Amino acid sequence: MKPKIGPNIILAEKINRLFQEKRKPNGDRYTQTEVVAVSNGALSRVYLWELRKGTAANPGIHVIEFLARFFEVPVDYFFENEAGPESQKRDELVDRIALRSAQLNEDDKEAVMHMIESILRTRRKKS
Repeated sequence: MKPKIGPNIILAEKINRLFQEKRKPNGDRYTQTEVVAVSNGALSRVYLWELRKGTAANPGIHVIEFLARFFEVPVDYFFENEAGPESQKRDELVDRIALRSAQLNEDDKEAVMHMIESILRTRRKKS
């Protein structure tokens, strides 16, 4: 039997990636309890767990907006990418890079950009 891949699963993967990648100022991961506690009723522990498992369908925009604010990502981070599996894998890597780099200071972000630009220049020279 093929595993289900649908919008709920993609959303679940994105939410779980935020829990893995986004950190508190002290470097610890956020817990579901902490997220729910500041949601002003937008989430319950059960509902957040269902979102993370992919069993909750069609969360309201207020839930998406809250998660975006909490994890400091744009709202469109949560919207499904209609591209094929190869492109989707690349986009997941881009998401991970963006999420992790958001925690860097400005000098470190500049260093990452220089590395990316150097890689791209090298590729252009080879082609």
